[in-house]
Amino acid sequence: MSRPRVAARIVVGVDRSFAGLAALRTAVRLAERDGAPVYAVRAWTFVPLWRPGTMPRLWQDEFARAARGYVREAFDAAFGGVPRDVSVRVVAEQGYAGQVLVDHASRPTDLLVVGSPRRGRFGTGGGHVTRHCIARSSVPVIAVPAPAWARADAIRRVGRDLERFSR
Repeated sequence: MSRPRVAARIVVGVDRSFAGLAALRTAVRLAERDGAPVYAVRAWTFVPLWRPGTMPRLWQDEFARAARGYVREAFDAAFGGVPRDVSVRVVAEQGYAGQVLVDHASRPTDLLVVGSPRRGRFGTGGGHVTRHCIARSSVPVIAVPAPAWARADAIRRVGRDLERFSR
């Protein structure tokens, strides 16, 4: 007797950076190609200064609601809204982003897609969340860099100039 095939899932870490939006576009393209659902995951943390672990439930619900709104805004920025031809599930969980993503992408048929920031000054690639996912994930990880135009030194200089002159 053969076992039924478990549907593959594409888990994507959601961030509104250029690399994060590129990762979201990649995840949706892969989902369209494979017919897999997209799990758009946004992790959030809150450590109160007065006593750790005493956050009221109302605040937790509010932070989770804000995280789900953040995911919807990322879909708006990447596609103009949530794509209708792909099954999308929004997940907002409390915790460190790298660990939440690794924990969520735990099935053998899952695929984890994360944005990878530009290379660091000393040649180390990716951010700490990307490195955590690559090092600890039990499923394949796709690290998507930001588009070339977003990594150009000229763009960063223009951004710094605009910020300096807008003060």
